[in-house]
Amino acid sequence: ANVLTASESGSVFFLNSATEFATTLPAPAAGLHLTFVITAAPSGANYTVVTETATNIIYGSAEVNGASVPAVAEDSINFVSAAAAIGDWVSVWCDGTNWYVKGMGVAAGSITFTAV
Repeated sequence: ANVLTASESGSVFFLNSATEFATTLPAPAAGLHLTFVITAAPSGANYTVVTETATNIIYGSAEVNGASVPAVAEDSINFVSAAAAIGDWVSVWCDGTNWYVKGMGVAAGSITFTAV
C-alpha cells in the first residue's frame, strides 16, 4: 500500500510491483495533480487508486480500447489484472473538493471505476 501526501503533487508514479497494491490519494486540496503509469502489467490482482476516506468524489473518464469509460461519483480507479498493460495511465487533478480523472487503457476492461 502507498498513502500519498499533498507534498507529492506533480509526481508521476510508475506502477511496477510484482505484488499489486492500493494507492491512497491525499486529502482533497485545490491544485493537487498526480499521474499513474503502468510499467509492469498487473497479474493476479488490480492496482487501485482510492480516495482518502472512501468518499465517492472521482469524476471524469478514461478512453479504454477506443471507448469512453465514465467516472461519476466513484472512489476507486482500477488497473485491472490481466487486462491493464504497460503504458496504460491515468492523471488526477483536485479542485479542493473533487478529483477529476483522465486516462488511457489499451485493452477492453483495463481501467475501471468503482464506488463504495
